[in-house]
Amino acid sequence: MSARERLPGSLSAEASPTRPTPQASLALAALGVVFGDIGTSPLYAFKQCFGEGGGYLPTHDHVLGILSLITWALIGVVCFKYAWFVLRADHDGEGGTLALYALLRPKSHAGIPARLALLTVVVLFGSAMLYGDGVITPAISVLSALEGLDVATTAAHAYVLPLTALILAGLFLVQSRGTGNIGAVFGPIMLVWFASIGIAGLDAIRHVPAVLAAFNPMYAISFLLVNRWSGFLVLGAVVLCVSGVEALYADLAHFGRNAIRWGWIAVVFPALLLNYYGQGALTLADPKNLASPFYSLYPSFAVIPMVILATVATVIASQALISGAFSLTQQAMQLGYLPRLRIVHTSKQHVGQIYVPLVNFLLMIACIALVLAFRTSDKLGAAYGLAVTVTMLATSITFFVVAIRRWKWRLWQAIIVVGIFMLFDVSFLVSNSLKIVSGAWVPLVIALVMMLLFTTWIDGRRRLAVALADLSVPVHEFLRDVADIDCSGHIEETAIFFTPQTVGIPFVLRHQWLRAHVLHEEIVLMTIVNERRPHVPYAERITIERLGPRLTRVLAHYGFIEEPKIEEIFTCCEHVHGKRFVDPTFFLVDPKLRSIRSGSFPGWRRALLGFLMRNARPLTDYLNLPIDRVVQFGVEIRV
Repeated sequence: MSARERLPGSLSAEASPTRPTPQASLALAALGVVFGDIGTSPLYAFKQCFGEGGGYLPTHDHVLGILSLITWALIGVVCFKYAWFVLRADHDGEGGTLALYALLRPKSHAGIPARLALLTVVVLFGSAMLYGDGVITPAISVLSALEGLDVATTAAHAYVLPLTALILAGLFLVQSRGTGNIGAVFGPIMLVWFASIGIAGLDAIRHVPAVLAAFNPMYAISFLLVNRWSGFLVLGAVVLCVSGVEALYADLAHFGRNAIRWGWIAVVFPALLLNYYGQGALTLADPKNLASPFYSLYPSFAVIPMVILATVATVIASQALISGAFSLTQQAMQLGYLPRLRIVHTSKQHVGQIYVPLVNFLLMIACIALVLAFRTSDKLGAAYGLAVTVTMLATSITFFVVAIRRWKWRLWQAIIVVGIFMLFDVSFLVSNSLKIVSGAWVPLVIALVMMLLFTTWIDGRRRLAVALADLSVPVHEFLRDVADIDCSGHIEETAIFFTPQTVGIPFVLRHQWLRAHVLHEEIVLMTIVNERRPHVPYAERITIERLGPRLTRVLAHYGFIEEPKIEEIFTCCEHVHGKRFVDPTFFLVDPKLRSIRSGSFPGWRRALLGFLMRNARPLTDYLNLPIDRVVQFGVEIRV
């Protein structure tokens, strides 16, 4: 990318400027990961539009108006907002709303997490909505694909729901094996998918070329003006055609902005437009085709093969959402918004390929439950859309703040650009919020539950950190006490005391010394510092400060997509700083919550915090500490 093409203040150029892989290969791979969700939306989006706002007959004006709305939603949201602007807003090559917000996240003061700001709440709620999207997308995508069996034969109707539940269960059950082995074929399969839907749409357009008039935005404007409120409600279904657009941004680090752009412009965008216009052409030719406009594009002998291809494509789309939920969980953990969960790395070559068992299990149960509860893709469509729009709005708000604060845009520039973003985001949000009663409550409930976990964990960690900081003492006081009192001796090994504070002497060290009056040959105060950037260079990983005789502070810096391990910390200390730790023993604090009579932390939140703490991944497992060399001290914390 040239310097002239970059946004003012953009933090980096291409996500991976030295990437040796040709752009064509990257674009092909992106088809299978980035565009799976948005690429399978023709299965249900066009048909769903005619059921919104009280239902619309497939007349000439209605068909062209809805097609025009879909066209300009794709142009305005995907082409303008994401492909042109948002993809340039990377954070050291990483994309996604949480990664962008990390640029603004206030630093912790002496290891005490910052209070929740309004922007933090907005970003967290948008991220929480992605979990709702991760539940609904696999359900509606696979179900809508298998509903094509009804077009081939009515005898298959009874098998649609069981097959959908079986495929979803199988999809989630294979997550533990990783996707590296099958990821290589995702791109070619999706290329076949896009070619198939594009050619079918083009053939239908050939018979009714008048449908191409819908490219004129006046049809969209006329549809909204004539139908007014009911026409506005159709936007709640139009947004389904851009579902999955956040994947373009979230997967920026994997493929780079140029490969994603070329994949969209050269393959996905034309294929989607051709298919939507083909569905519109068939509907104009015979309104009965609206019962199943997608599969009506194909001759009877090709319906079953297309059902199979559509099922594979929706599984691929679902895989991208599931992997995205895993990555989002890891980022939230590293940024301190969720407790530590068990993460399994499924590839030795690619650190981004991970599996989170608890998240996978909950998504599987929720997906299958949705399919069995709603039973058809039409009914599931009412639950879809709200999560997408909230996430899009959160991205726009964060983009605006970053542009003003970090990139130093002029206010009028940011208002114009983000104002166009908001024109789509707010319209989609309002129209989808009216579907809460009919099904949109599903992602909303999921997001509210996640927000409860986010806020309880953040607030609880802050209270715990403040309480532990109150129990610490200044370094000079501790060194004075140690010098004044004759200790019975010292142990010829290294004692490593983990502490979230970067100043003072932690309670665990003071308590151990007061109890035994014995000091180790080498005392290390170790803190894992989660940085606001995604990666920390190896040379900057460790900071060592000598506090006094036999007393050292070690800060281990990790990015929000990196996972610390004690072996790596020790290796870096030795190779970069020439510091070795002999026979280390690790001392940890095991806090026990106790209530106080007067306080702003309700009892039910204290109970929830305690539950999260008890079920969080132990620090010994998280850092891979040798269990036989760990000593834990209990401490009562009143919150």
